[in-house]
Amino acid sequence: MKKYLWTFSILILANSCAVDQNREPGNSEPAYFPLKEFIEVQAKRLDQKGISKLVEIKGTLQKVEEKLSEEEWLLELDLFLQADINKSALGQSYDIHRSEEYLIHELKPGENGKIKKLVFRYEGDQVKEISFQAETDNMFYNSKTRGVLYTHSKTGLLEQINIEAIQKVVFLTPNKMVIKGSVIDL
Repeated sequence: MKKYLWTFSILILANSCAVDQNREPGNSEPAYFPLKEFIEVQAKRLDQKGISKLVEIKGTLQKVEEKLSEEEWLLELDLFLQADINKSALGQSYDIHRSEEYLIHELKPGENGKIKKLVFRYEGDQVKEISFQAETDNMFYNSKTRGVLYTHSKTGLLEQINIEAIQKVVFLTPNKMVIKGSVIDL
């Protein structure tokens, strides 16, 4: 029993001393924009606000209006949560380009990652727009997704969401989906 406790203690100690490859040296901040945390804060602020969205799948259009809880907003924004690249395995996989207005994370050539590009547009110190491009490609399946969310210039609160996705399975016709949503008071 003592042998297992000793081994377990060593593993914990080694793990606590390990350097997080997703953080820049000497910095406790993530190397990439903290998208997951941003979305979680938005969901909390949007709790009990409504969404009005048009959903088009294979040419069939549907309009939906509903009030969402924080948890439901997280589900609604799940593609953006999945676009977060702050994972240890991706710590050195993206080039970072910065300007006064943009922060861009772009997958380096030869690196593997579903998220090809993340773009953050700022107005001053406020995030105004976030977009991502994702792609999955193998012998049997191809999927391309583009998502954009827009925030209010003064409050920073989410205003609109647009998602476009095309999925193609071998021997089947492509499936196109478009979602356009706006935050509303219900």
